Amino acid sequence: MLFDNKALKKLIIPLVVEQLLVITVGFADTVMVASVGEAAVSAVSLVDAINILLINIFAALGTGGAVVAAQFIGQGSKDKAKYSAKQLILITALLSVIIIVIAFNVPLLHMVFGNVEVDVMKNAEIYFLFSAMSYPFIALYNSGAALFRAIGNSKISMINSAVMNVINIILNAIFIFVFRWGVFGAVLATLIARAVACIVI
Repeated sequence: MLFDNKALKKLIIPLVVEQLLVITVGFADTVMVASVGEAAVSAVSLVDAINILLINIFAALGTGGAVVAAQFIGQGSKDKAKYSAKQLILITALLSVIIIVIAFNVPLLHMVFGNVEVDVMKNAEIYFLFSAMSYPFIALYNSGAALFRAIGNSKISMINSAVMNVINIILNAIFIFVFRWGVFGAVLATLIARAVACIVI
């Protein structure tokens, strides 16, 4: 056996915890924005359905690219591993930018959710547009985390994800309860938290 159960647990458990923490960012926004009103909660919940889908796509892309890098690492081809990692980062960045362009130019929310209440749609548009700005950060974070896992270090991305959640919750509290920014405050906190996590990874 190449990996015993202990080695697999060391790799898998931090990965599961990390993925739960990544999804928790949107959940924290929903919970903390509840004080603003029903329209805000509905808006965040609607947009988070799209966000979770895209986060999973970015995670899958990162994992696929990291598998290629891991194969080269296993072969001892360090230069090829570095090149494949660079390709993964580049492709991820380009895909996330394309998604941002689509988000800003196509009335996606109206196409997906149809006719919802005006207040809900107004809040959803704010949350979606600023969420879209965070896509490159979360996409690059997922790719970086996957590359760390490829070299057998899944703990660093789990810790980074926990830090991202702490930053998000603290900024949510400040922006929503102190500055009274509502949905904008929630999504700004998420944007900053994802940017910090991306830079760290």
